Amino acid sequence: MSETKTTSGNAVMIGCKMPNGLVLKVGSQRFVLKGTNVKPGAPHVVTGGYGLTTIPADVWAEWSGKHKDSVFIKNSIVFMQTTATKAEGQAKEQEGVKTGLEPLDPAKPAPGVKPVEA
Repeated sequence: MSETKTTSGNAVMIGCKMPNGLVLKVGSQRFVLKGTNVKPGAPHVVTGGYGLTTIPADVWAEWSGKHKDSVFIKNSIVFMQTTATKAEGQAKEQEGVKTGLEPLDPAKPAPGVKPVEA
């Protein structure tokens, strides 16, 4: 039987696929979501291209309610799950989600652009 990692009863796990994370502002509070860029030796791990951060459930409810029509939520760039295990699973399932901020592949530049030959 596998162990299920949970957050506390009043906290939720947020997945964020923005490279530098995202700052959620609710009232005078600020919560920084971890993103996909990880410095060597950083304490967080990226799963499926998402940084995972635990925040209070009421903060998520208020922020997501105000921003329910944003591209972050509509395009699954930011999502919420009630447990770390569920968040990791959803992040892996959504690995192919694009933000438009992915690094360019120098071997395959934009249509109509040819790589410079050395």
